[in-house]
Amino acid sequence: MRVLLPLCLASLVGCTGTARVEGFAAPDAQSFLYTAHTNTVMTENDDGEAEALRRDWLADALKAHGMCADGYAVNSRKFVPDSEGPFANGGDIVYAGRCL
Repeated sequence: MRVLLPLCLASLVGCTGTARVEGFAAPDAQSFLYTAHTNTVMTENDDGEAEALRRDWLADALKAHGMCADGYAVNSRKFVPDSEGPFANGGDIVYAGRCL
């Protein structure tokens, strides 16, 4: 029983983490498409902690790709669900933007 309890707790901790599932594309030197996956922990709403994390991830991705040193603007933000129906859970947030 003493061994089982820590294992159960460790498995729960793994479920509550914020795994970074993302994609990045640069159609040209001044524009970008960034996607971040959502789920029940990382909700798709555009306010709050989950959105702040995604915006930080976007800034990290731009820096890693050597883009937008003078800043950037997000032109559009769209939620694309994984599937439809009562058991649908998550999807992608797609940010389209440009360098300033």
